[in-house]
Amino acid sequence: MAVVGNFKSLKNMFYKTPALNALSEYLTQALDTNSAVYKRILNTDEENKITLSDGMFAIEQSYGLKDISKAFFETHLKYVDFQLVVFGEEYFLLGDRQDFTQDMMDISRDLITYKPHYKASQIYLKAGSLAVFFENDVHAGGLALCDLALSQKVYKTVIKVPKELLKLKF
Repeated sequence: MAVVGNFKSLKNMFYKTPALNALSEYLTQALDTNSAVYKRILNTDEENKITLSDGMFAIEQSYGLKDISKAFFETHLKYVDFQLVVFGEEYFLLGDRQDFTQDMMDISRDLITYKPHYKASQIYLKAGSLAVFFENDVHAGGLALCDLALSQKVYKTVIKVPKELLKLKF
């Protein structure tokens, strides 16, 4: 049950708790072109891990896009991924865990990988887009859907949020 949209539109989706307020503040700063967080992300060559509160951490990163044939499919059990594009754009492939064949599980890294499966939904993320991936959401990001986009770079932050911190409201 992934949630995808503009961060500003999704801000009020979660019950307000001190942890989620801190997460919201970090995400807001990541999109504020005058903030130190935004500037740090745009100066990231590969990736930096930033410790946040309540067991959350951010992986601020930049990378070149890859061809869809090199998609890396993954899920996580302990953490929910909040992926915010700060600058640039990318495509993701997204599907339900039931439709994929598991390849490898590394509990110490909270990583489950899956064999490639291209009968998945395509989602497009641009600056300001937030994607929230839960444990059943097999996702593969950093994708370019045309050869011209392979030369582009995306700058983003991925916040790992312990799933027990989340209480959804709809």
